[in-house]
Amino acid sequence: MTAFQAYLHVANAAPQGPLTAHFFGQQLSIADHATASVDAAQLHVSVGGMDQPQLFLNWLDDEGRQMALQAATPDDVAILLVSAPAALQPALHKLWRERQRNRRQVSSWLAGVTGAAVVAAALLWWQGNNTIAWLAGHIPLSAEKQLGDLALAQVRSQGGLLEQGPAQQTVQEIGQRLTTGSRYRYRWLVKQDESVNAFAMPGGIIVVHTGLLRQAADPGELAGVLAHEVQHVEQRHSLRQMISSLGWGALVGVTIGDISAVAAMVVHQAGTLYFSRDMEEEADRLGLHALQRANIRPDGMLTFFQKLGSDKAAPGWLSSHPQTTVRAQGIAQLIAANPCPGCVPLHSEHWPAMQASLPAAAK
Repeated sequence: MTAFQAYLHVANAAPQGPLTAHFFGQQLSIADHATASVDAAQLHVSVGGMDQPQLFLNWLDDEGRQMALQAATPDDVAILLVSAPAALQPALHKLWRERQRNRRQVSSWLAGVTGAAVVAAALLWWQGNNTIAWLAGHIPLSAEKQLGDLALAQVRSQGGLLEQGPAQQTVQEIGQRLTTGSRYRYRWLVKQDESVNAFAMPGGIIVVHTGLLRQAADPGELAGVLAHEVQHVEQRHSLRQMISSLGWGALVGVTIGDISAVAAMVVHQAGTLYFSRDMEEEADRLGLHALQRANIRPDGMLTFFQKLGSDKAAPGWLSSHPQTTVRAQGIAQLIAANPCPGCVPLHSEHWPAMQASLPAAAK
């Protein structure tokens, strides 16, 4: 049993420590702290560091708060890598190797930036939408994927996530038609939740609630929702909103491939991002074009928004997708201005099985 020193990060609080921690079998024990021990199965590994490597163990406490234990020094990182239980070893060493590779890529990227003054000016004015978009465009896909993985770990911890079965297969079948040729490797998931909602997370993660699947009248309406959410990923809306809401330090860190600054904060944002009206309209417009490229009639996008615009039983979707009635009018105008003679109604062989598999709605 070898102890190491670490700092404990809790969302919206100053770091605590250094504290003494060690692994005893499958348990992570922290001395002199209310969190006496954490089972290794609850731990999610993340890495980062700008001046020196950093290693984090993340978990949710009994109150649902995000906790992150950061090894204090490089020597403590080495002790953690050696003393961690076997179940954590693959993730620890895989992420550690990737972090070392990312640091080399970051150095090359920084060397290629034209003048430090340009970077400095961008950082001073990071609040500007154009600057945020520019910086987001330079964030490595590997860092974006790590952010998405952190957020997905939070969604998983809440339970009710379906990663296989008829509902997930239906979402995946339709989603894959809309993302052919994308630079992202999308993951399609269904959450057992009766709110009418769907959301996108950085790195190509799309989650659809069973309440929305129940509300969709046919595959075309579901395709309209997925086309919209996919564009939040493709245009990096989810990434931009997640990072900009955390502050300039996090924005700079993730831009150069370092997620350590946000590891303890980012997960609580899963499924709660709010987009500007411009972003929503862009996702509508480009989502409609994605439907047409897949030869899918875009009417489903319109009918679903019209349905929600008059349905008071859909607070989840409406709260994160404002101006629903106005946007439905905009979609109707886009359809009229962009006819697609070759587009046909969408059919899904999984649709009947999906509907039959949905849990009974709560009364």
